Amino acid sequence: MTGNLNNQSAIMQATPRPWRRALLWLLFLGPFFFLSYGFANGWASQQPQVGSVVFGWEKWIPFLPWTIIPYWIIDALYGISLFICATKLELDTHALRLLTAQVIAVACFILFPLTFSFDRPATEGITGYLFVLLAGIDKPFNQAPSLHIALLIILWDRFARHVFPQWRWLVHATAFLIGISVLTTYQHHFIDIPTGLLLGWFCVWLWPDAGAAPFMRVSFTRDPRRWRLATYYVSGSMVLILLATLAGNAALWLLWPAVSLLFVASFYVLFGSEGFQKNTAGKLSLA
Repeated sequence: MTGNLNNQSAIMQATPRPWRRALLWLLFLGPFFFLSYGFANGWASQQPQVGSVVFGWEKWIPFLPWTIIPYWIIDALYGISLFICATKLELDTHALRLLTAQVIAVACFILFPLTFSFDRPATEGITGYLFVLLAGIDKPFNQAPSLHIALLIILWDRFARHVFPQWRWLVHATAFLIGISVLTTYQHHFIDIPTGLLLGWFCVWLWPDAGAAPFMRVSFTRDPRRWRLATYYVSGSMVLILLATLAGNAALWLLWPAVSLLFVASFYVLFGSEGFQKNTAGKLSLA
């Protein structure tokens, strides 16, 4: 085992990092983000009425001005993440995850625009400057799913693979602070977080590090047993969606297992067992 790991490490060290390719991806993804995100913001701001999804308990969330710093840190991590990729395959996979998250989130912002409904207290000093800078490029309309959270999941997964185990706690702590900051800077309502998490993990699943993308292996099954099992999972999902819709509030959490059941149903009908992304040890992928 040690010999295999050493051989893999030697191969990665012998292979030059795709710096130029990473730069090209950055030169594409950066402008694409600001153009598409800005367009969605501008479009939503021109709508006659944009609603909000906010729980009553959210008014107790404290406004912590200093958390604007970890909120901004994700921009630097976004750019750096492209240059830590060791191979072209890893780089392309990571970049496609980022691109997919941006495309889906922006589509949601246009189709289902939401706005942040709390007034943000005035701030001064460096934090005040960072809030002013943020207001210049961001408006309170791009809410669910939180693109900030979706990108955070993708970046966290990438950085966690490239740090020594003893420093992994730092990656986790930084990701936690960035995740919390979307609430404590009064940038997002709570509903944006689980929807952002769902989007982020979907992108990680859609573009796996090992093996082909699931949509490249789509094939409708002819096995009636699989169709029967898929029907059970879809029925369960529909029940959960109905309960979440009727009850609302905390019952909205039922939408998460509802989506999970739909995924499993799609594995039985479309993607096969590869959809579970098990490795040779039989362990499921984190996504």
